[in-house]
Parts: sequence; C-alpha cells; structure tokens
Amino acid sequence: MKRVHLPRPILGCLVIFLAVLICSVGSFFAVDRVCVAYLPQRLPIYPGAKIVIQNHNFATAFGMGTTAVTLYSPDPPEKVRTWYGQTVGAFLKQSINSSDFITYLGRQIARVQYDITEAPPPNETGTQIILYAQCVD
Repeated sequence: MKRVHLPRPILGCLVIFLAVLICSVGSFFAVDRVCVAYLPQRLPIYPGAKIVIQNHNFATAFGMGTTAVTLYSPDPPEKVRTWYGQTVGAFLKQSINSSDFITYLGRQIARVQYDITEAPPPNETGTQIILYAQCVD
C-alpha cells in the first residue's frame, strides 16, 4: 500500500488555516461569555417583571451583538426608576473599584440603555421597561 504525502506548502497552509479557525472560534466564544457575564449585572431585569418581547441578533441574549427586551411591571414608574437608579448605580460604583477582569472588559466593550415609561394600552396601570444592550457590535 502506497502512502500519500502532502507537499510541505500545502501542509503549512492547512496548519495556518486551522490555527486561524481555532483562534477565531475561541475569541468569539470568550468575548460572548464576557458579555453574558457582564450585561445581566449591568442591566438587570426588574424583580417580578414579565418579559413581553425579547430579541437578539447574534448567538445568545445579552451576548455579542444587540439585545432588546421589553418588560411589563404592575409597579408604578417612579418605583421602577428608583430601583434601577439604585441597583445600576450600586453595580457601577462597585465595578469601578473592582479588579475583576470580566467586569473591566465588559465596561469597555458593552453599551447599555434603559427606558422606563407608563405601560401602554391595553394595560391600565404599571410600567413598561425597555432594556437595550450592545456588546461588540
């Protein structure tokens, strides 16, 4: 039986291609995990709120890409605003003094925004909460 040997240039190109592929997949997975670890702390879901709509444009919610979540809470908007102000503010204050690499990197690559308004019809009372996050997008 005759052995087939690949020419050195072809073997070299194959090794480089595989190395690039492994590095790319590994980098994607690592950055996605940083986003998933950081964003739910930076943009938490209000306690007891129900998810009305959730969309994301990449692999996972609150991972790489853009995530938008619309929530409904029966609580009044003032109470929800106060909770977000205190909760997000406390996390940001703690994260600035943190030496945790995931938190540091998350602050660098993620952008968040939230909007709190009175719930639209058909709800008579309550609050609509819109959470918007971008991570490496």
